[in-house]
Amino acid sequence: MTSPGRLAAPEVLAFLCRVPLFSRLQETSARRLAAACRVRQLDKGERIFLEAGEAECAYLIRSGRISIVLSSPDGRELAIEELHAGEVFGEVGLLTRKTHCAGAVARSRSELLVIPRGPFLEMLDQEPQLTRRLLEITADRLHRSTSREMALAFMNAHSRLAGYLLALEEQERDKGYITASQEDLARGTGLIRQTVAKALGRWRRDGWLLTGRGRILILDRKALEQVEQGHLDLTLVSPK
Repeated sequence: MTSPGRLAAPEVLAFLCRVPLFSRLQETSARRLAAACRVRQLDKGERIFLEAGEAECAYLIRSGRISIVLSSPDGRELAIEELHAGEVFGEVGLLTRKTHCAGAVARSRSELLVIPRGPFLEMLDQEPQLTRRLLEITADRLHRSTSREMALAFMNAHSRLAGYLLALEEQERDKGYITASQEDLARGTGLIRQTVAKALGRWRRDGWLLTGRGRILILDRKALEQVEQGHLDLTLVSPK
């Protein structure tokens, strides 16, 4: 359940100054922003906002992991973005003055800094360099979304899953393994859980990866790259 945070203003200010997006703010702007922020703590699985909901705030992740998701009429979810500490989300609705085009849900216990619409837009007016940086972030996300849409449109199930695993490995390279459940992988690829489980089991038997307790260790990156690129047709390989 959401609970109010207990961060003091100096702690909020110190965190803002460590985030690349806000690190070059003038001191007065940074202090005003810190004073305007609220702290929101979330449990795993808790929703931050719904698709088509009113965009009233921008959010900065202080800790945890947040998924940006699209929902289907039959209740399935597709995770179109996975965000981590130091990343901002929800800002597009404030800039366009429209409702959210996707929902957001906490994938782990998380803590957010919530920035109301007024202070956020005022800060953009006063800090032109911040506007440019925000546009760069938005453009980068658009590029990743376009790549994800192409994968969903043109790749088969195995190619999509292999590509998603490789992308997660790159994001979490500091850990040395991927932290994701079968449900997470299904949401990230638009597949059903049974398809994900079957593919992971086969790749585990082939010695391409190890799985256990929500963790995945890739052992044969080259094999997954071949699957992603469509160079290895798994229907022609006899299961072991």
